[in-house]
This record gives sequence, structure tokens and C-alpha cells, in this order.
Amino acid sequence: MSDTLFTVRKADIQDLPALAILETQCAAESQSFRGSAELLAETPFIGINFDVVLGEVGRCVLVIESSREVCGYADMKVSNAAAMIQRIYISALARELGAGATLIDELKNVAKAFGCTRIDAYALPGDRLTKNLFERAGMKARLLIASSDL
Repeated sequence: MSDTLFTVRKADIQDLPALAILETQCAAESQSFRGSAELLAETPFIGINFDVVLGEVGRCVLVIESSREVCGYADMKVSNAAAMIQRIYISALARELGAGATLIDELKNVAKAFGCTRIDAYALPGDRLTKNLFERAGMKARLLIASSDL
């Protein structure tokens, strides 16, 4: 579960302060993208429900560290044969160094261990960094959801 620069592991309760900071950064960065409010409402952040999330069957929260500092996280949910990366976030200082790819590789390993045959992920319209990360990891767009308030 480790790379030369990064280590990936399951999140635990001691990670809550670091996760809260990363979740705040994630929300701030994503607010300019269309659909972010809806995505945040449908896939709430981990923080306030951390104990519930850790105990949820088919749910996996991973953190990635560099020099023992948490620099990113991912929240994935498994349903039937599909794993859904609900959120992935890498701090700005750890980007372009392979942290995202390392984290996605480990998510794929976890999904396989759950018996999944597919892994999906959310990316907001206009969020090129996330879309590019997924594409570099071999994940291609397969669905676009168009929406309108009524």
C-alpha cells in the first residue's frame, strides 16, 4: 500500500482533523463548478458522520500521506459489482507528484477485493484537474447527466 513518496491507508479517527481541513479545501475549490452544490448534498462530507462512515458495509475511506502528513483522501462506496469513488481530493502541494494516481490504484485494489468488476467516479463539469486525473488512471467518461430544476 505504499509508493516511494506516498503511503495509502484506511482512514481512522485520528485522521479527522486532517480530513476536516481537506474537506474544507475541497468544498472551496469545487464551489465554482456547476453541480457542486448538488453533488455535496448527495454525497456529504465524511467529517460529521465519520463513525458511521467507518462502520458502513461497502464503504471505504482512504487517506494518502507524504512524510506522515495526510495530503489527500478518497471516499468510495461499493454496490453490487460496482465501486463508486464519491470524492477524491489531493491537496495542492501534493498534486502533479503522483498522489492522485497512487490513491486511485489503491482504490482499484480495494474495489477488486470487494469483488467489483467496475469502478466509477464523479467529476464536475469544468473540473479539468479531476477529469485529467481519472483519464491518466485509465478511467474514461461513460455518462453525462443533464439536469434542470423544476
